[in-house]
Amino acid sequence: MSRIPLVEMPEDDEVEAVYAEIESELGSVPNMFRVYAHHPELLRVKWEKFKVLMIHGCLSVRLTESIALVISTDNHNDYGIARYTELLRQRNVKPEEILKIRLDPDHAHLSTKEHALLELAHHANISPFDQGEKFIDAARREGASDMEIMEALGIMEYVSGMNRITEILDVPRD
Repeated sequence: MSRIPLVEMPEDDEVEAVYAEIESELGSVPNMFRVYAHHPELLRVKWEKFKVLMIHGCLSVRLTESIALVISTDNHNDYGIARYTELLRQRNVKPEEILKIRLDPDHAHLSTKEHALLELAHHANISPFDQGEKFIDAARREGASDMEIMEALGIMEYVSGMNRITEILDVPRD
């Protein structure tokens, strides 16, 4: 049970409006957003950033969700691992491939550019002060644009933050 209650039925008009947008885009409101409903402005900001990075970004949805799964695995976050595993499964990614993405991403079926972006996000999450230039250069060599590099890093930052929130608040899986 979440340490801060999930807001199931919003009483605030702003929260209700954000929930309606989330339901329209995702089909339901994930629990990770329901805890933010206690702070309507913060909920709006989190949702807007989610849309930019996870829905309307320049990277493929499969790569976006793969980065999110790797970051959640790095952070040992059960909520994120379950969420992004399920999203990849819903996109008809086979269980063996999901396991590769999660535990052995070097052998996942991704393009060399996607591998480089995934590795950059992974490295930035686990070791942000060590040889970042090497991973950025590798992504550029594989054809990644600065926009794609920033988006991969933005996904890492967003998911890592959500991992921490869902962990400390013990947010239940959807």
